[in-house]
Amino acid sequence: MDAIVQLPKESFYNTGIATYIWIIDKEKPVRNPGKVLLIDASQCYETRRKPIGNKKDDITAECRDIIVQAYGEYRDGKYSAVLSDGRTNVICKSKVLNSLSLGYSKITVESPQLDEHENIIYKKNRPVADTSLRDYENVPLDEDIDEYFVKEVLPYRKNAWIDKAKTKVGYEIPFTHLFYEYEELESADKIASRIKRQEQSIKEKLRSLFGDGGEVDE
Repeated sequence: MDAIVQLPKESFYNTGIATYIWIIDKEKPVRNPGKVLLIDASQCYETRRKPIGNKKDDITAECRDIIVQAYGEYRDGKYSAVLSDGRTNVICKSKVLNSLSLGYSKITVESPQLDEHENIIYKKNRPVADTSLRDYENVPLDEDIDEYFVKEVLPYRKNAWIDKAKTKVGYEIPFTHLFYEYEELESADKIASRIKRQEQSIKEKLRSLFGDGGEVDE
């Protein structure tokens, strides 16, 4: 896999869910071994004047150009374009990640059954698992499973163990998390000032409605 592109949600006639393009290259360029490029083009569209079913957005030529540019440059970046209406600005963002950072091993954590005296129950010299206490952990592929287990699980589950026959490998691509940009919250002073202006505006409208003789609580 060379790259994944997240498209706008409402780009197709019969679905409004997020859509992704997977770019797979059997002859992956030497410039990016073990890497994958993620392109967030979810905000790269022009709203249609007349929707067709679920299709409300168009991926215009300008949008396609910056998506192709992001893929061609294969780097962390932010690209923008002005659409043909001359007013709408669109952007797409890209990130290059290590492929292993998107993968994990899903391990099954078992805990033993206890008898009435809180002793571990054994069968054929092996502890019997209490299925009601069964749990799962996702261990990043670039971490050692046993080291992770000792550090993150055993301190809280003293007699637990991993059923290694049930370990599975999976991948997760959290676009929202990876491309999230923190927006600084408005200061309390600005919020208070805006509320005061709104209150003053309401009072003036009430005076206008009821006249100078009307009573407006301060």
